[in-house]
Amino acid sequence: MSVLLHAVALVVALLVFDPTERSRTELVDIEMAPLPPEVEALPAEVARPPEQDTAAQPDDTTAANTVPGPGEIVVDAGVDAPAPPDAPPDAAIDAPRKRRPDAAVDAGEPLIAEADAGVVDDGGVVAIEGDGGTGDAMVVAVAPGAGSGSAGSGAGVGEGSGSGALAHETGSGSGVPGATNEPAVEGAPTTAGTAANLLAYFPAGHTVTALIRFDRLRGTEWAAQTERLLRPMPDYVVLFGPTDAGIANKLDTLVISSPRPRDAAATTLVAHTRLGRSELRDFLGAAATVSWSAAKGGLLGRRAPSQIPNDKRVFLSPFKGWFLLAQPGDLGGLMTAARGELDAVEATGKLPPWLAGIRKIEAEAGDPRGPALVLTLRLGGERVELGDNDFGLGVKSFATPDRVSLAMELVKQGWLVRGNMRFTSDAAAAEFVTAAEAAKQRIADSRTLQLAIGKAPARVVANLAFRRTGPRVSYTTSVSIADARLILQVAAQQLDTYFGPAP
Repeated sequence: MSVLLHAVALVVALLVFDPTERSRTELVDIEMAPLPPEVEALPAEVARPPEQDTAAQPDDTTAANTVPGPGEIVVDAGVDAPAPPDAPPDAAIDAPRKRRPDAAVDAGEPLIAEADAGVVDDGGVVAIEGDGGTGDAMVVAVAPGAGSGSAGSGAGVGEGSGSGALAHETGSGSGVPGATNEPAVEGAPTTAGTAANLLAYFPAGHTVTALIRFDRLRGTEWAAQTERLLRPMPDYVVLFGPTDAGIANKLDTLVISSPRPRDAAATTLVAHTRLGRSELRDFLGAAATVSWSAAKGGLLGRRAPSQIPNDKRVFLSPFKGWFLLAQPGDLGGLMTAARGELDAVEATGKLPPWLAGIRKIEAEAGDPRGPALVLTLRLGGERVELGDNDFGLGVKSFATPDRVSLAMELVKQGWLVRGNMRFTSDAAAAEFVTAAEAAKQRIADSRTLQLAIGKAPARVVANLAFRRTGPRVSYTTSVSIADARLILQVAAQQLDTYFGPAP
């Protein structure tokens, strides 16, 4: 009986504590894409008026040349040092003090606002060719490394856009706990990323915004591949040097936004990091000298002259765990000197509306799970005439969206892709869906077309599904591990060609 009991105990132990269960490796067919998600209805886009921006002028409640108190330090920013040419003017000595309420740390909804009149969209988006369809957009999601406006103009387009001018966009709220906070048309809540519009979080005139959640790529093959795409870009080389900086292990989230993607000095960067202030200063100052000081906007870093022409951007860490590289014109009076210790100082001045709400951009990727890559592009919304050069697709002309967003969620078997396109009219959206469905069927029926566009794009196209809601179209597809690897390889080659090989 004792032997029998021991035998039973051994069997139970093996069933419950079998070490092979812990170490067993699950095989995944890398050629097989995951089932694409169900295409969802889009929530209504609601434009809200912008809050009045008082941050464009310096907040003069504290003199700009305040002498640091006991225990406070200012690095390379002496009281008598001349102000740089791009610094905002100090308040006049006899100017009356005006009290303005400081912005709350979590103030502001996602920036959903009307644009200032007269803002002109500027510049196109660097196209990545070779692998069409949704796979292209995935690659471009980590590609924008270009930049900002002329000296002193801020990231907005046109004179006087400066700080706080908001994009003529509406935000989706699509990422708040994995679903939109607006009711979806015809049904269920919208999955994070489906209705995303990242342009709504930045000043007017931005045409491309990409969000990368490195915290969701960390520990996977995709973290290194994503950083490999960024390395040849001018901002990466200037900020982090010629070698791999390991930003995937230092940044949880990186946002790249620009009104002119071909101008490397126009980019605004926003990042969420777990680095402490001392580590952050070392990280950002590794490739070039940065003079750090306390300012009304938090920790301010003035960079040594950049290798990029007309690059006047500065570092600012308005909150612990967050920093940005931005145009002085987009920061209003936040560069004005203030009291504070470098390791503790946070923003005390009135924040421009875009900056007050910037931390909420992470919600577009959902919580606790959702897409690792989100991208929004402003396009022309023009009609494309193919004529006889329709590549056998049977589509002679079609309408294009004026804005497109894409979100990619990493799953065990590959990537789930969701997104939306906005057209100039209901008719244009309906025409596009009809043309896209026709082209999809042509490709499915033609081995020649599949070989012509490549296996990876053909499989991405085969998984596409569309759903129209007025002038907007939501779409979904999926990408296998093997196809994603191929697409990233092609993207890396083209970025090397465009910017020069990665160091």
